[in-house]
Amino acid sequence: MAMLEWSEEFSVGIELIDKQHKILIRAINLLAMAVEYNSSRDMMQEIFTTLREYTDTHFAYEEELFDRFDYPETEQHKAQHRSLLKQVVDLEKRWQAGETEIGAEVLQFLVTWLRNHILGSDKKYSAFLLKALAGA
Repeated sequence: MAMLEWSEEFSVGIELIDKQHKILIRAINLLAMAVEYNSSRDMMQEIFTTLREYTDTHFAYEEELFDRFDYPETEQHKAQHRSLLKQVVDLEKRWQAGETEIGAEVLQFLVTWLRNHILGSDKKYSAFLLKALAGA
């Protein structure tokens, strides 16, 4: 069973960002399956790396749009991104150090953070960016 499922309530109305969010949801669900089935250390590391790298790519894309269209809450949103990436890296380091039981903690953190971030901060910028993109 998936930890998190895509629904239209997550849509920000910007196709590429919605696609990126769907990929992040799939990555979280893949991590959930790996934890549930006690996957190999190499598999878990690959999933962590993919999740971290894709999250970084997604954030860079959002931030490029913020900068290009002068989104007024850019700095606050970027700070949220930096905070998440730091937490993901910290959790990954704990896992690498042998705290393999943190899988459930990592999953709960990621699911809660992604859901709250999309429905909160991302929904907040979507109206601004949709208007800016329409005029571009």
